[in-house]
Amino acid sequence: MERCVVALTSSSVHEEAYSEIQTQLDIHETSPKLIIVFSETDMLWFFAQKLQLRYPDALVIGSSTYVNYNSEGYSHCGASVMAINYGVEVSGGLLFDIDRHPAMYKAHIKEALDKLSSYENTCCLEFMTAFGKGEELVLDTFEEALEGTGIEVAGGSAGCALERKETVVAFGKDIYKQSCAFVFIHNLEGKIGFYRENIFKPTSFRFTATQADCEERTVMEYDGEVAADILSRALNVPAEKLKSALELHPMGRITDGEIYITEADEVFEDGSISYFATIYNHTKMLLLETDDVKRVWNETVNRVKNDFEKPSFTIAINCLSRSKLFEKENIFGEFVNILRNYGKFAGLSGYGEQLNFIHLNQTLILLVFE
Repeated sequence: MERCVVALTSSSVHEEAYSEIQTQLDIHETSPKLIIVFSETDMLWFFAQKLQLRYPDALVIGSSTYVNYNSEGYSHCGASVMAINYGVEVSGGLLFDIDRHPAMYKAHIKEALDKLSSYENTCCLEFMTAFGKGEELVLDTFEEALEGTGIEVAGGSAGCALERKETVVAFGKDIYKQSCAFVFIHNLEGKIGFYRENIFKPTSFRFTATQADCEERTVMEYDGEVAADILSRALNVPAEKLKSALELHPMGRITDGEIYITEADEVFEDGSISYFATIYNHTKMLLLETDDVKRVWNETVNRVKNDFEKPSFTIAINCLSRSKLFEKENIFGEFVNILRNYGKFAGLSGYGEQLNFIHLNQTLILLVFE
């Protein structure tokens, strides 16, 4: 029996889609300890329920996604499933009310921790619903609960079809809104690698956020000027075209010498700009531009190969905006092919990425298991 099996369907017909997935799993005589499922929003509950009933001893976790992609290919319709059969110890749970009070459920993290035999070579994989601006609150909760354990957190905000603006996560046989589903994965067969890929590079423009509403993730002023005015001037575009220009020119937060990407959401009539991640007052910011994408891909491959002679399986969290960009450039298939360098893999495409208690945008996060 293989350690990890992945399956993919492009059907949006529930019974047909599940039948295709189950056939692929049965071929490999799957007996999973952990099942990770990604699907279009309307299909996630059906798949979570079916998989949990079929494999009652497995921990099932998942998320809605913009596009399904794994070692078998990719599709906007249907579902992607990863089943891990052995070599891991898992425990998980849920955080609720993540838009306001996820810390009230910190005990759920502690309960899951208590079920582990060891914290060594252990990560926390989490998926949380999008659009509630609660990612930083959730990460603060994990940071408090995991203090002293050495366990790193990685995951993503759920995705969906662009016209839907509705995301859900799965845990067990049920789906949830305004929630975070998480699983601790203790790798019994080696280490876990965490990688963050950035396809943007700094321009010469640097700013300081001088007036920001952190709760609303909105910046009113950079360097004492109206935010939209100063960015329109830097990009040499009129105000009405600024939102489109910012898709390829996100902001980079400078923290301890590292650049963490923050993507613009809306440009308002008063010149303020909202973002998909929080920008705090007095934060130093860089305006970014697209780098050589394929060179960056190959650099990531080389980094992983230097650390892992033969990866067993990989979980990928790719920003929805990166997925859209790759589709626009007709290179999404090449991107999926590049990911095959990391062993069997399955991925989420959503509205945010999380690593080391930091919420990001326009980034690829890789969890690579030895």
